[in-house]
Amino acid sequence: MKDEYTITSSTIAILPHFHPFLQTRVLEWDGEYYVKEKPFYIINNNCLHYGASYEGRREAVIHRTNYKQKTPILLSESQELIIIPTHSPEHMDCVWIMFHQIKKITSTPAGSTIVFHNGEELPLPISAEVIHQQIQKASVIHSLFCTNQMFSFSFN
Repeated sequence: MKDEYTITSSTIAILPHFHPFLQTRVLEWDGEYYVKEKPFYIINNNCLHYGASYEGRREAVIHRTNYKQKTPILLSESQELIIIPTHSPEHMDCVWIMFHQIKKITSTPAGSTIVFHNGEELPLPISAEVIHQQIQKASVIHSLFCTNQMFSFSFN
């Protein structure tokens, strides 16, 4: 149990946890933690920790890509930390997935399962197609902000 949580390259996912005192379940490379803060609060605080507000990070991505819905958030350019929401960030069931931790997505009758590089599996009630779209968005964000490659994208 933790009062606060700092997202690092070991973070895999941040999930809502519906408990009176522990609001978030965090999956890491080698275990899991429960945190008192809500998932969006953790995301917002980590944006500030890495140098900009959540709104500023979101606006920068929208400015460069025009991704206005379920916008992946670049937490840190230098550490290449990009986090992907499964729903609108305000939605109570929104799960945040670390882009660099995803190994593959499989379709299931109930939605999809994300398989991470450490072998952990996370079933979600969301189609694999939706997750793939989010991964594509995160890939573009990674190319634009975390590499020296210069691409010209038009999303209109």
